[in-house]
Amino acid sequence: MGHQSLFTQMNNYAKLNNYKSVVVTFNPHPQEVLQNKPNFFLINSFEQVLQLFEKFGIDNVYVIPFSEEFSQKTATQFFEEDIFSKINVKAIFLGPNHHFGKQREGDSATLRRICEKRNIDVVIAQEFKVDGVEVCSTLIRKYLKENDRTNAEKLMGHNIYNG
Repeated sequence: MGHQSLFTQMNNYAKLNNYKSVVVTFNPHPQEVLQNKPNFFLINSFEQVLQLFEKFGIDNVYVIPFSEEFSQKTATQFFEEDIFSKINVKAIFLGPNHHFGKQREGDSATLRRICEKRNIDVVIAQEFKVDGVEVCSTLIRKYLKENDRTNAEKLMGHNIYNG
């Protein structure tokens, strides 16, 4: 539900300003390449993620191929080379704990500095809670690993896909 809330904010902003909403995502998932979290697994397949973007009303999806080589880009390199040079960015929406760039060096403060020079709005979503619990993929994965579909689906805001 955290992503859904973020997408709703982004879509509202886009409609209000007559812009198109764009989600930037990676394929494969960075953790599949870096493998630095031993208990990591995908919650949804890439195809399911694309279906969810469509369901949430995202106008365009920009898929960046993720690799070891790509993971070495600094936060600034990533935005300059892979975002600003490819997309006409007017605003960037991201979650409160989002990190990017080599060794996760970039955070919301980094992004604000990068975007300030280009007059690009940065909107940091507040953490999203369900029944007082912060919605995050780590907790959803924990519930799924424990076969607790009820709590996982409650945090996800939709049913778990089968296959």
